[in-house]
Amino acid sequence: MVRILAKSRINNRKHGLVGVLYFGDGAFFQCLEGDEAAVNTLFSKIEQDPRHRDVKLISKKYVSKLSFPDWAMKYAPLDDRMGQFLKDNGYKTFDPYQFTPEMTQKILGVLVDAYDPTLEIESSVTEPISAQANAITQADSSPNKLVVLSLALSIIACALSVYVLVSVPGLV
Repeated sequence: MVRILAKSRINNRKHGLVGVLYFGDGAFFQCLEGDEAAVNTLFSKIEQDPRHRDVKLISKKYVSKLSFPDWAMKYAPLDDRMGQFLKDNGYKTFDPYQFTPEMTQKILGVLVDAYDPTLEIESSVTEPISAQANAITQADSSPNKLVVLSLALSIIACALSVYVLVSVPGLV
């Protein structure tokens, strides 16, 4: 887990991506936000990576602001709040392969507020990401798109949800 998180933070920062990583019941769920081309490139790499099987795109939509603008990769560990949320929504386990786009959006809402035990490490390097996120959300309408990408993955599985944002040309 630590290696995945560290590598994600390095690569995401390099490519202007932000997001969150969650692990529960044997599956990772990752939301990525960034330039559509950068997200599409990463998604292609994930699909071709032999460590991931059963990659599934859950949803893709355009949004007006980043959900995780201050995080190259926020980490949200399994906790009681997520367990209760899943139970309240009729799920016995965290299984993104069963999530509808609507459930994926609800999960992202829970993850936005989730505590990140690595907060002190990440907060020391988020300033450039915050500045980039501010530029993105304050941009005039642009033909370029930013994608917010949610992945659930493990050694044997990967599920994905994509959200697209308006971006600043040449940002990434």
